[in-house]
Amino acid sequence: MSDSPVLLAVYDVGSLAPLRLSQVARANGCEMAFVAADSEHAQQMLPVLGRLGRVVNTAGRTETSVVDELRGLNPAGIITFSEFRIADTVRLAAALGLPYHSPALREAVTNKDRQRERFAEVGLDTVRFCTVTAADQVDGAIARVGLPAIVKPVVGASSRNTTTVATADECRAVVAAALGGIGGPAETAVVVEELLVGMPVEAPWGDYMAVDCVARGDDVRPVFVSSKFALAEPFRERGAYGGQSVVPDDLVREVADLACRAVGALGVHGVADVEIKLTPDGPRVIEVNGRLGAWVDDLGVRAGSSVPADIAVKAALGRPYTTPDPVGRGPAVFHYLIVPPVGATRVKAVRDLTELRRLPFVERVVPLVEPGAPVDWRIGAAGNVAALSGAAPDPAALAETVAAIEAVDWIDYE
Repeated sequence: MSDSPVLLAVYDVGSLAPLRLSQVARANGCEMAFVAADSEHAQQMLPVLGRLGRVVNTAGRTETSVVDELRGLNPAGIITFSEFRIADTVRLAAALGLPYHSPALREAVTNKDRQRERFAEVGLDTVRFCTVTAADQVDGAIARVGLPAIVKPVVGASSRNTTTVATADECRAVVAAALGGIGGPAETAVVVEELLVGMPVEAPWGDYMAVDCVARGDDVRPVFVSSKFALAEPFRERGAYGGQSVVPDDLVREVADLACRAVGALGVHGVADVEIKLTPDGPRVIEVNGRLGAWVDDLGVRAGSSVPADIAVKAALGRPYTTPDPVGRGPAVFHYLIVPPVGATRVKAVRDLTELRRLPFVERVVPLVEPGAPVDWRIGAAGNVAALSGAAPDPAALAETVAAIEAVDWIDYE
């Protein structure tokens, strides 16, 4: 390797595309060293990672041996874009003496129950919740939290095993299925949490937003604000849009301020993604994820407001960065997800996508499944069937585009 500074990127599922990260690193005059997780996805990506930088493979190794190899690279910074590798990155950063999220507050970043406790401790927000690890704890959780409620994994991402429950029987069934892996991935612990009721909004808009922030000590700033589309049943994301928003400017600023305070409460260094519920009583924190949000770099670049990946790299390297005003003024750029119906179990047929590709303001259509592929709402974003991106001149035009997308008959399910 050259004398250029080395940036470590702990790589696994959900990471920023390796080529994109490599491009941003080169633009910042540094070289990449990918720390590949011991997972099926990361191991399959080794040839790609190796073409873009050095690879430190963690498969079958102790953390001590990995740290010794990484220390020999004299790294200037460390980062991860994978929700599943935040805890690993915290430990590696501490061992290498590199700035990253606070080790003392690591669980508050990665565990949804500990995060709720932390927000209550600092007076940021108080939401009733109860951690459940066995089916016989459900009734106690209901008594403490009340109904309706939301059930979600203590550690998880992308709406996996996340759903609302309105009755005690429904809550018992959902928790039993999640803990037992019935019909979907198994969880070791779930949170039964007070359901935050959103303010009334018109379709296709969601009643929540996301704010990606960058933090260095007490300096926490918004990087990009994403407005959301309405959730699909039972609690699945349909994507986001940025630039112009249907949300009033003053409310966007209030949301961004709350997001920055939430990030500051968790000892985050670098970037974090904060989801905020828009309730009749004001914005409330849904959760903080200690990495850059999905699609955020793409949306920020296409909106012309910021380059989130570049800010993330500069923060990891300890370099200065600039951040934009949280209120967007550009086109309504979007990333829209098509999700299967709740009862669908398999893709029966996929027809010509030409009609989707010809829709106004749609620039890219990416099918994510083939005929015969299993589908299941419980796996969250992994169950999406297509992703579309583009740019509309304003939210009104975007709403028409979303309606047109959903009206196209291109896929059949069993």
